[in-house]
Amino acid sequence: MSDSLVSRMPVKIPPMLADTIVCGIASLDKMLFAEAGPCMLCGGRAAPYDTKKKTYATIHTAEGEKKITVFVRRFRCSDCDTLIYAKEPFYPDTRLGSSVVDLAIALSLMHSFTHTADIINAMGIEIDRGSVRKYALSDLPVPKINFFYGFPLPFSLFSFVGRQAVFKNGSTAGTEILAASGFPAAYRAPADGAGTSRTRQKQRKEQKQKEKRESQKPADQRKKD
Repeated sequence: MSDSLVSRMPVKIPPMLADTIVCGIASLDKMLFAEAGPCMLCGGRAAPYDTKKKTYATIHTAEGEKKITVFVRRFRCSDCDTLIYAKEPFYPDTRLGSSVVDLAIALSLMHSFTHTADIINAMGIEIDRGSVRKYALSDLPVPKINFFYGFPLPFSLFSFVGRQAVFKNGSTAGTEILAASGFPAAYRAPADGAGTSRTRQKQRKEQKQKEKRESQKPADQRKKD
């Protein structure tokens, strides 16, 4: 079925699921990520430099769209002057928070890119097809998932949902939150592509093509095979 046909199918998300997901992501609003280790180039001490505001996600609320932002402390190496970012809940070279990226990758392994975007928007999170496609065909990891109301949801998203009362807006985020996200900023794709979304999407495509070829074979030939 084509993306254009799939995208016209109504997407129904249980209100409790949508509310829970949105509240979980909203619990990170205005949090400060300020933990950094020594310089990775020379091992020098990281000295505070400035703080950068980053958009984690845009959610849909009764009052309209709301940007969920976090603050990431930046440092300068006291020896080589390299700019160092604090450990943050973002994968390298991505613009959305890691749990949203995980959600896009998880859903895209079962649905088209267009329908995945429709589902995520129906859950209350703003995303477009282009972003879904970019993450799905990237070397980012396939997240661990659990099914909830029939949807494959990543553990990273579940971890926020379960800690809404612990995460207070405007507080300083510790290792606990980064651990819940799987320390995404430290992720490096394996050289062989094992476990990446790109590899899984390739396998999925090859499986679909194989099934299509099998379905087009005459019944007698399928029995012989």
